[in-house]
Formats: sequence, structure tokens, C-alpha cells
Amino acid sequence: MKFPITGGCLCGAVRYEIGAKPVRMVNCHCRTCQKSSGSPYMALLFVPASALKVDGNYREFPTVAASGNTVYRAFCPQCGTPLFGRNSAFTQLRPVAAMSLDDPDLYRPELDMWVADAPSWDLMNPGLPKYPGNFWQTAD
Repeated sequence: MKFPITGGCLCGAVRYEIGAKPVRMVNCHCRTCQKSSGSPYMALLFVPASALKVDGNYREFPTVAASGNTVYRAFCPQCGTPLFGRNSAFTQLRPVAAMSLDDPDLYRPELDMWVADAPSWDLMNPGLPKYPGNFWQTAD
């Protein structure tokens, strides 16, 4: 994987660069990811907070997740593209929406989390580990 990894919103008003290897690549099936993305899960790259550089203005919306943490989801205020976020409990990491990458083929999911919230019709990759809740709180 070459760095920086780049991405941005649909209209081009917000661009970003990721300057370090993602810590984890995760399909999150929690209800807040479902509602904010309009899909059964959100494909996320968790990157070191210091490695994410943003150019352009974005808008954040806070929500309380099932974990009880406050999640701040960042969107382009002009076109509405979901871009990245931050979590009150995991300040050293930033989740980045994989489909906002310039090359989404760089995304390689490693696990599914919050599968307890997944709709019954969501066909998940059977080869990926499954976590009923938050992987970060159950990992060793």
C-alpha cells in the first residue's frame, strides 16, 4: 500500500490524505452506521488520528452509539458524502469511510462488528470473524 492514501467527497469540496497504514479495516453493522450510510453496514478504515489530514470544510454530527460512546460523523456540507468520524472513547483512531477513498479497492475488510444489529437479509462474508458488538471492547 502506497502512502498517502487519498479520498474525498462526491463534489470535491473536501479532500483528505491518510499518511499511515490503517490499524484495522472493519465492516460495522451498528444501527448508527446503518442509518448514517443508508446501507446495511459501513466499510471503515481505522487510521491513526495523526495520519489523517483534511483539506476543506466538513460538518460533524454527534450521536450516541449503542456502545454509549459519542460518535462524531463528518459529512461534506455541500453534497452530503459520509467521510470520516471520531469516537469519544477512541481518540487516537479515526474511522474513514472506505467508499470515499479515491481507490476503494485498497479496502480489505478484516472483520464484521455489531453483527447483532445486522438485518436478517444482510449476506456477510462467511470468511470474516464476527463480533456481536464492538470489536475494540472485546479484543485482547
